[in-house]
Amino acid sequence: MSDDKLPPMLVDGLLKLCEGDFEHRLPRTGKRDEEDTIAFFVNSIGAELGHIIERTRAQEERLSRLVDKLSEALLAVAAGNFAVQVERDFSGDSADVLAFLVNNTVTELGMFVAEAQRKADQEKARLEELVAERTAALERLATTDVLTGALNRRRFLELAEQELARAARYRHPLCLAMLDLDHFKSINDRFGHAAGDEALRAVADVVRGGLRTVDLLGRYGGEELMVALPETNRDAASIALERIRTQVALIRLTPPDASVRVSGGLVEMLAGESLEAGLRRADAALYQAKRSGRNRLIVA
Repeated sequence: MSDDKLPPMLVDGLLKLCEGDFEHRLPRTGKRDEEDTIAFFVNSIGAELGHIIERTRAQEERLSRLVDKLSEALLAVAAGNFAVQVERDFSGDSADVLAFLVNNTVTELGMFVAEAQRKADQEKARLEELVAERTAALERLATTDVLTGALNRRRFLELAEQELARAARYRHPLCLAMLDLDHFKSINDRFGHAAGDEALRAVADVVRGGLRTVDLLGRYGGEELMVALPETNRDAASIALERIRTQVALIRLTPPDASVRVSGGLVEMLAGESLEAGLRRADAALYQAKRSGRNRLIVA
């Protein structure tokens, strides 16, 4: 080979490589001469460059697929799916490491979101429970007599109207009673208003204990209580209230010599009778019990 000119076969081989034809091979003579050596090196360079290009293209395709998978995974995470995982080949290369990091991040993010949601749900449940408690407390304050725990007058009349409508609809019995503590003013005058309050509370507790859950107990005002007994005729109501009257007489107040008795008037609602008219009849029966000596029940 001359000092200033390359052999034609070397020039041809290099041109093919420059054109990107890495599959082109120079013929070999096998004689280990200059031409055979040139062919060997050119062919080796072409083969190695071809392998490099193939690996690079394969890596580019793999990275492209990985990017697509990462995009899909991130979209799924954005939609709230933290169970998504990017497929790995466990080759340990940069793409596999990236997939590993993304999977770990998604898993940790899912755990964080789940814990945050759990705490949010707990806080929501706590607030809902608090609101329910406060609402119930406000409702009790709005519908309950603070001293006796009985329904206040307005709420009692509302519920009694509902029971009266139900009784009229199904033609079932409904009884009303008015109860009044005997000599209540005397208790206040002799032992003080604290004893009077104690007597009212104790009587309300005894009356409540002698009623069913479907019955209604309300404070009419002062020392007067109202009772409504749905699905109960006059005879059954009389038995229940007489039992209550007897139990009231057993009440022991804080002042040792203080005692409490109760008088009552009982009526069974008539067909077409208004609640107001029924309560007037029960009140008239109550006053008859008072005039008759107190500590008794008059059934009208």
